[in-house]
Parts: sequence; C-alpha cells; structure tokens
Amino acid sequence: MGAGLVLFMIGLKDDIIGLGPGIKFVAQFASAFIVAMVANIRITDLHGVFGVYDLPYYASITLTVFFIVGIVNAFNLIDGIDGLAGSIGLILSVAFGVLFYKSGDLGWAYLATGLAGALLGFLFFNVTPARIFMGDSGSLLLGFIAAVLSIKFMTISLTENVMAGPFVVTSGIGLVSAILIIPVFDTLRVFTLRIMRGTSPFTADSNHIHHRLLSLGLSHVQAALVLASVNVVFIITALSLQSIGDAQLISLMMLLMLSLNGILSFSINIARKKARVLSTSAEADEKTLKTEKSFAERVLEKISEN
Repeated sequence: MGAGLVLFMIGLKDDIIGLGPGIKFVAQFASAFIVAMVANIRITDLHGVFGVYDLPYYASITLTVFFIVGIVNAFNLIDGIDGLAGSIGLILSVAFGVLFYKSGDLGWAYLATGLAGALLGFLFFNVTPARIFMGDSGSLLLGFIAAVLSIKFMTISLTENVMAGPFVVTSGIGLVSAILIIPVFDTLRVFTLRIMRGTSPFTADSNHIHHRLLSLGLSHVQAALVLASVNVVFIITALSLQSIGDAQLISLMMLLMLSLNGILSFSINIARKKARVLSTSAEADEKTLKTEKSFAERVLEKISEN
C-alpha cells in the first residue's frame, strides 16, 4: 500500500502540473525497493532461465527492482490510445485472479479481482469517444500492481503446481511472460529502435504497436481489441505448453511476437505502397485535367481572336 501510494501521488502530480522524468524514476525505484526489501516480495529463482536458479539476496533485490521499474514504465508507455491499457490490465488481472484462487492464495486473488472490477468500470467510460483517461496516476499504479502480482505468482509456482482448468502450471515464469507480452515487447522494441537511431530511449514518438495499427486504418477500439485478443491467445498458448519449460516458453513467446511484428511491418509497407500509387495516380489525373483545361482555353482564345 505504501509503495503504491508513492507512485499514485507522483502520477497524480504529473497529471496535474507535470513532472520531469528524473522525479518519476526516483519514485519508481523507491516503490520497488519498498516491495523488495520491506515487503520481501522478490524474484528468488529464475527456474533455469539463462542457466540461473537460486539468486543471492542482493542479486534478487536488484533484479526485482529493475523488473518492477521496467513493468511500470511498460504500462505507462502502452497507455497511448483509448481502452488499450485498461483492456490489457483487465486480462492480466482476471488471469492472475483465477491463478491465485486456484493456488489457494485468496488475499492475492481478491486484489487481482478487485483490480479487474475497477478496470471494467473504467473501460465503460474510456472507449472512444473517451470521457475519462487513466493518466500517469492510473498507468503507473496499474503497472506496479501487475509487477507485484507477477513476482508473487512466480514465487508461488516455485513450490506448487497450480491447476488452471485442464492445465497444470509448471512454468510460472513462462506464463507470466505471456501475460505481460504486449507491454513488455512493445517497450523493448521501441527502446531498441530509438537506441539504434542514436536517440534517447525516452524520446516520445509514434512508433508503438498501437500507433502502427492505427496507421493501417484501425480505430482506437479496433486496435485495442486486436492487441487484447493477441494477449489472450498468448496466455492460452502458454498454458497449453507448460511442459516445455520456462526458458523454451519465453523464447517461443518472443519468437511468436517477433513474427507477428514482422507481419504487421509487411502489412504497413503494402499499405504505404498502395497509398503512394494512389497518390501518384491522383497527381497524374490532376496534371491531365490541367493540360486539358489549358488546351480548352487555347481553343477559346483562337475562337475569340477570329
């Protein structure tokens, strides 16, 4: 509660009067340290991902802090069109609510379910034309709760196999990667492209996944539904492939997301080529009209002369 309150108040102040990124990062790191060191909610084991299992205490603290800060910023960045952050948050909270309920951790299930109810009520007023917006106070807090729920579930999956319907969760980190795939992949992709171009990774642009979908002619609601549907498909896929292990499942999730991003890039290039062809055709028609008009004018001039 204390860590979440810090982020909420900083986000609220940023929404009202604006804040520099430095102060926001200080608040994010402070909240993350509160969770990792005071609440002792930490990533303690990587399940063999990168060949790592048990983490030393300080390595666990460091990884947890950067994980929380990363997820908080990922949700802040994904909140770019109406309904998107709320939809992704709703899917995430419902998924964790079911998983915690099945694991017998009712307190965490209540937290996730309460978040789902809040987001559902919010989405009624956030779809286009949106009457209210999440703002930094909402997106920072949403990302923070998503990060804490993820860490807690990864910890639970270390000691017990959670039954989720016909599926047995044995690869908790892999499942969490599928739940968080949309904001995490979008942030990694955008930051990588900005660094490759020699600009700051925190420079705002219109190259997020949702912006690219809008460039294809989709509305805000349609783009949000597409990404939410992809998120659901990834979660179901991760549940179906629990037996392959965390490292393999994470690799598969990233490979699938890269493939979908490639298809999106291909579709955008085709749309741009069609737009250029139509533009060239329109310019040619305009030139033809001008030519015909000038010829007609010359004929009228000749007639008037005679």
